Amino acid sequence: HHVDSDKVTANITKTQYDGHYDKLHGIDENLFRHGERAPTMLYPSDPNDISFWSNGLGSLTIRGKFQHILLGQYFRERYSTLLNSTYVASEIFVRSSDYDRTLMSAYLTLLGLYPSSKINISIEHLITTNTWPENLPWQPIPVHTVPKSIDHVGLF
Repeated sequence: HHVDSDKVTANITKTQYDGHYDKLHGIDENLFRHGERAPTMLYPSDPNDISFWSNGLGSLTIRGKFQHILLGQYFRERYSTLLNSTYVASEIFVRSSDYDRTLMSAYLTLLGLYPSSKINISIEHLITTNTWPENLPWQPIPVHTVPKSIDHVGLF
């Protein structure tokens, strides 16, 4: 029995963060999976080779990226009375499993939830042409981290 662990969770809260993640109690918790992705492996007679998937197997597609911007916009509408229009640390806590596609899904959901400007893009055209919009001056790039107890990057 395999449990798929590539998920993202967002905890919307009005309580104060007390310094311990396990003691954070929220009003609403949203657990969601990554957006649409490329296959994780190719079958032997697949007409496409790996080069067809520009960001590699298992990566988010353009449609998958926009699914999460739209999800963030949905959360903005749903929680507009609970959330400030800009990020406030005591209002939301987001955690992702450590996969590129889930980290990117989290970033894109936050882009939709806290846009720096009005996102006015023809999403269907971009999905059809499989292109990221040039007029959106940002794209999701996964940043990986490890627990402080085993993080040796900052030691110098």
